[in-house]
Amino acid sequence: MQLRAQFAPAARLARPSPRQASRVPRSLVVRASSREVDAEYIEVKVDSVRVSQGSAVVYLRVLDTTGYVIPVHIGEAESNALLKEINKQRQSRPLTHDMAKNMLQAIGFRVTKIRVTDIIANTYYARIHLARPASDSSNPAEAAEVDVDARPSDAINLAVRFGAPMYVAKKIVEAAATPPLEPFGLSQLLAWQQQQRQQQQQRQQQRQQQQQQQQQLPRRQQDPAATSYQPTESNAEIVRSVRDALSSYDDPTVMFQLQKELAIKEERFEDARSFHDHIVHEMTHNRLLRMVVAMETALADGRYEEAAKLRDEYRRAVTEAALQTQSQKNADTR
Repeated sequence: MQLRAQFAPAARLARPSPRQASRVPRSLVVRASSREVDAEYIEVKVDSVRVSQGSAVVYLRVLDTTGYVIPVHIGEAESNALLKEINKQRQSRPLTHDMAKNMLQAIGFRVTKIRVTDIIANTYYARIHLARPASDSSNPAEAAEVDVDARPSDAINLAVRFGAPMYVAKKIVEAAATPPLEPFGLSQLLAWQQQQRQQQQQRQQQRQQQQQQQQQLPRRQQDPAATSYQPTESNAEIVRSVRDALSSYDDPTVMFQLQKELAIKEERFEDARSFHDHIVHEMTHNRLLRMVVAMETALADGRYEEAAKLRDEYRRAVTEAALQTQSQKNADTR
């Protein structure tokens, strides 16, 4: 899940030596030993997945004494794939992540773990660790494990399918972990899935009724808004307009983050915790901020149609907020 860019980035994984890097692709890194790197990470597990208005958030529970969770924004398709795997809902045909698992197993690889390593410009970065087949790892010159760059949504989906452990960099945990929300376990997920199926059936019935009504009307009387969404913008236009909308947003957490970092440097840890709580409150309750994060996530993942819809919703929310503010000012002057 992407968070706001003001959070301090986590420590990067050590780069391979030039001799190693020349033998493998840029996105593939060979690890001879990861004990020192493991000390910089904390294990997590999937706590819950929530979908709202086309955007989804997976909450990773930190496996320590705090029990805090880390919200990670992912795409709707990835969230559906994750929920189906968690609920063991087998499909007649393999989904994308099922196919990836089958391909890895066919060539003898398996996922040993995943790591969420960094956060840059509101985008989480992850790596998937793979164990080589026994025949390949017998060569002393080759490491027994490799890791590849990946989106957190894909890494989490594969980890769940392989039953592999998941880790998050400690600095990300310190910056992004929040108190857990209300319990949302497997039974709630099943109930949520049932509710989603019912809502989908209702939407399909409504669309069928609208189509029948449209067919009965003359063409000039048909309401364009009643038809299915047809994109009228190019991807470049969507990217430009979304960035324009984001540039006009005044992030309320920036000052809190700066104050938090200063308090940590001066060892005023109670003040730092207070500023962190302010950040968490904004991330949890500020509707515009949540929409901005969702827009940035959709744009970074190349989900342009979803980004355009979120942009339009964001513009409406900004207009509503401005009208409410003006109405309040008028009421105060009376």
